[in-house]
Amino acid sequence: MERSTAILLALSVYLLGLLALGFLAQRRTHDAAGFYLGGKTLGPWVAALAANASSSSAWSLVGTSGFAYQYGMAALWLIPGCVGGFVLNWWLVAPRLRDQTGSAITLTDFLAGPVGSPGRGPLVLVASLLTLASLTTYVAAQMQAAGGAFTHAFATEAKLGIVLGAAVTIAYTLLGGYLAASITDTLQGLLMVVVALVVPAAAVAHLGGIDGFVEAVAAIDAEGYQSLFGGRSGAAAAAFAFGLCGIGLGYPGQPHAVNKFMGMAPGASMTTARVVGISWAVLLYGGMLVLGFAARTSWALPAGQHEDALYEVSRQLFPPLVDGVILAAVLAAIMSTVDSQLLVCASCITHDLGLGKRFPDRMLWLARATVLGIGVLGTVAALQLPTNVFGNVLFAWGALGSAFGPLLLVRLCRGPVHPRWALASMLAGGLGAIVGFYWPLLAPRFAELVVSWLLSSGIALLGSSRRTVQA
Repeated sequence: MERSTAILLALSVYLLGLLALGFLAQRRTHDAAGFYLGGKTLGPWVAALAANASSSSAWSLVGTSGFAYQYGMAALWLIPGCVGGFVLNWWLVAPRLRDQTGSAITLTDFLAGPVGSPGRGPLVLVASLLTLASLTTYVAAQMQAAGGAFTHAFATEAKLGIVLGAAVTIAYTLLGGYLAASITDTLQGLLMVVVALVVPAAAVAHLGGIDGFVEAVAAIDAEGYQSLFGGRSGAAAAAFAFGLCGIGLGYPGQPHAVNKFMGMAPGASMTTARVVGISWAVLLYGGMLVLGFAARTSWALPAGQHEDALYEVSRQLFPPLVDGVILAAVLAAIMSTVDSQLLVCASCITHDLGLGKRFPDRMLWLARATVLGIGVLGTVAALQLPTNVFGNVLFAWGALGSAFGPLLLVRLCRGPVHPRWALASMLAGGLGAIVGFYWPLLAPRFAELVVSWLLSSGIALLGSSRRTVQA
């Protein structure tokens, strides 16, 4: 069997399976509330894997391994950053948000308070606009990663992969909404972690085992590769480390991930969900770092193509059919994030901004039409934006994380925040992250992920109604 045929077979089976799950979920989706939150029926395993897969997009596979390939030991800061974010979400955010969600359907709903609350209108408007702008960029970055995957597989233009990946993701999200996204995200999360175990293990075995791997990585003499700070010193070194660790601060602010906590069944075991969620994160990100280091020892990639490290190792070490499964895992990382993001964008327009209230009999139809519209818009943006999955994702990640994360944490731990202070916190965090992206302070990601988050946190704390943290 030819390589392209084997890869096409593996991908076809995978994509058809996703569509089948979408059809099954459609039977259990009867109204807009079910389309957006699935009736709050998620068990611990589904919630853990779906939430993790939603927040770990294509950059968790191609971006993380590519970062390790290019920057070396400095990439180790991604472990406390990324895994720390999962710990923060599962130990603090998940149990409190599930218990305090009430009748809220979206994160904006929860942060702005019940309908009729003072100052709710401006909060909903600003939150919705920030969400739509950030997630459209985020979706576009995922579509770009899909294009790269198809280029690797079939030596074709990235545009074809962008359009095909978008079409399948939009289709099964349209069919089943939240349940379809959660069920498929669970499958995709499992596939991602299997790849994060198998491919790095094969790369280490290729180098002669753990001892050979350690020796080969230690022998890499690229400038700054063996330095934890990438050759930086002083304040720049500290800012660099804090910037990568600051990725973890953004996890509570990702609407497409935390709404899985809102959809957990009241009796679902939080202990099980925590163990599954955090173990998954350790295996995934640890595996991708090992893969990036191993790839640098053996395979030279052209300048600017470091995010192809996973593809190159897969092509070199595995038969075509397995290579197709690995490619499917990359698409899984993409789709598991995009489907949830499409739902969040749709809920912003039809629920938060109130478009659906004008047509109460057509709420579900409007929800699906909005998913289609946002999906098409994200696909068009993917065809136009410069290709840099890691950078484009962190741009949107920082804006969402700083706009919503601090406010959510204060809201969960200290109670309501005065509407004016809540609005100021949201604007300071979101706009501060955008400014920090274009005008970095000391080191990349420090201003956009850390400084903006701290600024937003300070404002939210000043506006909180309680002075003592709840037990």
